Amino acid sequence: DSPFQLTADGKRIEAQKVYVGSIDRAVTQAQLYSLFSQFGKLDNVLLQMDMATGISKGFAFLSYPDPKDANLAIQTMSGQMLAGRPLKTGWANQQSMAAGVQEVRSDEFPTDSNEKIEKVNQVLVQLTGSGLTTMLSHVDPAQQQALLAAGPAGALGILPSAQLASVADAALDVALGNIPTSGAGAVSPVPVNVAAAAAPIMESPIVVAPAQSPVIATAPAVSTLPNNVDDAKVIGRIDRPSNHILVHNMFDKDEETDPGWEEDIRLDFEEECAQYGKISSVVVMSKEAGGKIYATFDGVDGAMSCAKNLAGRWFDKRQLRVEFVDSIPS
Repeated sequence: DSPFQLTADGKRIEAQKVYVGSIDRAVTQAQLYSLFSQFGKLDNVLLQMDMATGISKGFAFLSYPDPKDANLAIQTMSGQMLAGRPLKTGWANQQSMAAGVQEVRSDEFPTDSNEKIEKVNQVLVQLTGSGLTTMLSHVDPAQQQALLAAGPAGALGILPSAQLASVADAALDVALGNIPTSGAGAVSPVPVNVAAAAAPIMESPIVVAPAQSPVIATAPAVSTLPNNVDDAKVIGRIDRPSNHILVHNMFDKDEETDPGWEEDIRLDFEEECAQYGKISSVVVMSKEAGGKIYATFDGVDGAMSCAKNLAGRWFDKRQLRVEFVDSIPS
């Protein structure tokens, strides 16, 4: 018997790789492993390096066997500060080229999510001196108690879907003054920085310039999400493709604080999308709302392949939309 989960046609099932971007150049591959391995078994961390200078390019790919662990890592670390920079996380579009392998994603979380988040928080404190940033300061007191009742995952706003209804009910109970004091429905706050019984991490703390003010990553408002998630997978003007594409929701200009962030995003985009074809131009619309990036490929095939792989993809808690255009801004 194979130790791996297999598809009906005998292919080995693996979790799609996790993309982590906006990584400070001072962060090492070993430090990334010590942090992200707390989410579950982590087979590989590949921090992309400039071969000429030996300096980190600021992004990495992670390989988890379990897609639930990978999803927990993506949702937990999105926007979290590491060495003074808010991380960007998402499912990587870097498809496995191995024969007999099928990569999968998951929108579910492991059953021990809270315990894993506590371990991650402990390691983050050891590495940087500060832990995970919660969303509690962005909600009213009733919602705070309801989220805390769900443990660290609730405090971060990444509740499994099965818990959403119960948390909403709990928030209503708190608002109405019907707060259970015992039993299964009791509100029992669990702070996110509870020390977990994890093995000490021997990796050295990250030494960087003084950190900037924390950037809080909040859950998107329900009203901003499409009624049908599949809508975002529809590529605009696909009946009239060109070698120019426009990608929406790649970033939020109001959340970007680092000097030169536009260039970092441009380089990240080029690194990831060059696998679909030769890119001749990328324009980041940093002054406009909507997180728009224009890209020109040498041919229509490359633009089409990139559009199909990006459309509908979730990146840093934003869902990407793609359309073909006749030209890009100069």
